[in-house]
Amino acid sequence: MDLNSLTAFFDTYKLAIISFVVMVLLAFVLIRLTLSLRTSTEKALAQLQYTNPALYVERLQNNRRLTWVFRKNEILLMQLDGQMRLGQDEQIQRLIATLDAQRLLPREKVDYLQKRMSFFASVGDVEEAKASFEKLETYLRSVKADEVERYRVMLEEGEEIIQVYLDKNPEYRGTLQSKLAATTNPVQKGIRLYRLAKLSWFAQDESSARSYLAQAKPLLQGSDYAPIIEQAAIDLRLLAIK
Repeated sequence: MDLNSLTAFFDTYKLAIISFVVMVLLAFVLIRLTLSLRTSTEKALAQLQYTNPALYVERLQNNRRLTWVFRKNEILLMQLDGQMRLGQDEQIQRLIATLDAQRLLPREKVDYLQKRMSFFASVGDVEEAKASFEKLETYLRSVKADEVERYRVMLEEGEEIIQVYLDKNPEYRGTLQSKLAATTNPVQKGIRLYRLAKLSWFAQDESSARSYLAQAKPLLQGSDYAPIIEQAAIDLRLLAIK
């Protein structure tokens, strides 16, 4: 194509070409603005989630502008996080009923099934908690994710929750002690010490239960476990239900 042909082509389609370029530029700017807005909104919400979970939930429920940067299922999962921090069981169960009917992205599905299992384990619903874990395990194995270190650890954590909180199995102490010896993260170490305190209580070993609580306390200062440990140190019977 010679210069005259190019000139003729441009003259013929000039408006279309200019319109296309403008649309591409506008789309690029819009995407950048949306990403920037999403990042700033995520930071603001993350801060609220821990400092004021009630306001966090209220914003998620009533601020319609959040739908500009988050999908419906993302907002539902964030609401579930907030309600779980508030311990509002009825609202949590309503959200779970809603999320059960949603088509979630793979990452969302894994996150949701973990939270679902944790909630039902916390309220003593053994059947639903185990069903959640089975769904999580089946899904991860179906996509070969159970061979990935991150998800293998996730499945091990699920099995640990079942043994400690649902089956209340004192025989699991040996396995948990081995895991504790290999744990380097201070918070995870504190959580496992607390779980060993629970299993010791189920084994009617009060001395060990108190020892594990004392070791867990400094590692879990400022966490959700801190007030539970304080109360359990006064009355070990709390270990049976918390």
